[in-house]
Amino acid sequence: MSTSQPAHAARPQVAVLLATYNGARFVEAQIRSLKENATPFTLHWIDDHSTDNTRDVVRACARSLEIELKEWHQPERLRLPRTFFQLLESAEADIYLFCDQDDIWQPGKIDATVENLAPDLAAPVLCFSDSLLFYNDRPDVVRRVSEVFGSRPPKALEESRLFMTLIAPGHTQGLTRPLRDLYLSHKDIARDYARSHDGWMYLIANASGTSRMLSNVPTALYRQHGSNVITALLRRPGARFDHHALAWKQQQRLRQLVARHARGFILAAPTLAHGPKLERLLQLANWVATLDRRQSPVELLRLVRRHALWPNRRWALWFAAACLWSDAQV
Repeated sequence: MSTSQPAHAARPQVAVLLATYNGARFVEAQIRSLKENATPFTLHWIDDHSTDNTRDVVRACARSLEIELKEWHQPERLRLPRTFFQLLESAEADIYLFCDQDDIWQPGKIDATVENLAPDLAAPVLCFSDSLLFYNDRPDVVRRVSEVFGSRPPKALEESRLFMTLIAPGHTQGLTRPLRDLYLSHKDIARDYARSHDGWMYLIANASGTSRMLSNVPTALYRQHGSNVITALLRRPGARFDHHALAWKQQQRLRQLVARHARGFILAAPTLAHGPKLERLLQLANWVATLDRRQSPVELLRLVRRHALWPNRRWALWFAAACLWSDAQV
């Protein structure tokens, strides 16, 4: 009787991908939260030319916690999403998790991700969860990100919303090596066109693999403060997502990013598995790719009927008004 083990029977290699930039104030709390897991992992890290003491903090914290740390710093600033793409290209593992510098992970988050993905290590699979948003130093006061952004499932999970959805934040994503290898097959396109690293991985997982939202699992506590990317889209602590305070230039920039994201997907499509799902998404991408130019009522109505705009009705109306008014010029 053979005693050979099937592929991936051994404990999977897990890579936590940490990108930092001037994150000394918060990054230690994030790294300490990673230790609240039973699963061994390697922390792969890029610092994008911080001007504070972020590098000293990360090294000292990893050393004190006996976390295996691999550094992949680059000679020039990469900015987002290229820092995370560079980490994804550099690290060799079976399972990858994106890690933001200023969040806190609930105990067992890595364990839950690995448990979910372990049966599918040979397939391109992505999993994610609904993170919990908090402000500054109050992780005890949280709200679900899907509620704050008005993007609750199942509406936000519809295939037609893949180019605009906010339902799969990167700080909750875990993905398998085959999905990472799909990315590698068109990495230069992704680097030039992707709106975000998490949006891109969610898109190609849906196009050529599997994505699934996990419920009732440990997730990320998503910190909001004065210096992070999404702050401009939110009101003060305790308020609902503020649709009307979005500046006109931000709305136009959003149109540019979404349209470019779709054009990148069209270019990357030959590297993805062909089938009915890819054909549907390519048709959708061809429509979304025009959103940076002024839309006619007929063109916009086509996207509305396809449920291709934001799942939040008020935000979708604001976005649609911008599309009808002018070209997206910042």
